[in-house]
Amino acid sequence: MRYVRSTGTRRANTRAYSIKNCRDCLIVRAGRNLEFRDLPGSPTERELNSGRLRHLRKKADDGQLVTFHWATATMPDGRKYRVNGQHSATMLCELDGAFPEATFVHIDEYSVNGTEGLAVLFRQFDDRKSGRSAADVAGAYQGLEEGLKDAAKPIAKLGIEAVTWFRRYIEGVPTKIGDEQYCLFNESTLHKYLLWLNEIFSIKTPELRRMPVVAAMHGTFEKNEEEARKFWLQVARGGKEYEDNAPSTVLDGWLKSIKEDRRDLKPGEYFRGCIYAWNAYREDKTIKDIRYDMGKAARPISD
Repeated sequence: MRYVRSTGTRRANTRAYSIKNCRDCLIVRAGRNLEFRDLPGSPTERELNSGRLRHLRKKADDGQLVTFHWATATMPDGRKYRVNGQHSATMLCELDGAFPEATFVHIDEYSVNGTEGLAVLFRQFDDRKSGRSAADVAGAYQGLEEGLKDAAKPIAKLGIEAVTWFRRYIEGVPTKIGDEQYCLFNESTLHKYLLWLNEIFSIKTPELRRMPVVAAMHGTFEKNEEEARKFWLQVARGGKEYEDNAPSTVLDGWLKSIKEDRRDLKPGEYFRGCIYAWNAYREDKTIKDIRYDMGKAARPISD
């Protein structure tokens, strides 16, 4: 592991802090990290969090580490604090010398004008505006799929999350969660479904843009793509014209009423209500209302 010297320029807020130096040195044993880990932490530093340590250790085990950014700050009276890198330094010490190959650490040394400078400097590391959001991660995986380049990113992201929910809670199969779920973009069998969502959501359909509703759309699309296209297009357009008891009409009215009345339904209730209407549609039945009782066994999705 190495410290690498910074190249390029940095615009510093001279009223609060300024860059003093960038160091480089080769680290070959975990003990060499102790010096940095055991520096006094800045009063602004976050508490050591076991969850973050596990997260970094997993990245190390999976070979997914990138260059760490460590930093210190020297006060006007000469006191030196660690201001960034507590978790990574601690994790590296716990590796007991078993470092992943070609792992680097970049370290900056700052001088600050006092406690105000410590606070301002703290805010520059991993600030919320610069952090990778779930939407950014989803967009990255979607961007790797040529066939999805024209799909709206928010809709495609929702579509993938709906697949994850459907597989986990309806099919009961192990699924990746969090940012890992967006790996599903590389399943080419899902691309037609994701592109279809863009067609449906091009219409004014805010009542459909709930994850369990989209999960129901996914489930019906898998069962019978041709009929799912017909049914959900009817729902998106307000139901079947002149047929108040048509399943698509009743479902659209139910979803709109939930939104307008601000009722708080559980995800499973949304899903069951949608499948109740779909099954009625496939059985060529009319309905007066939507049934979504969670106390009864769920009906399978009709072909």
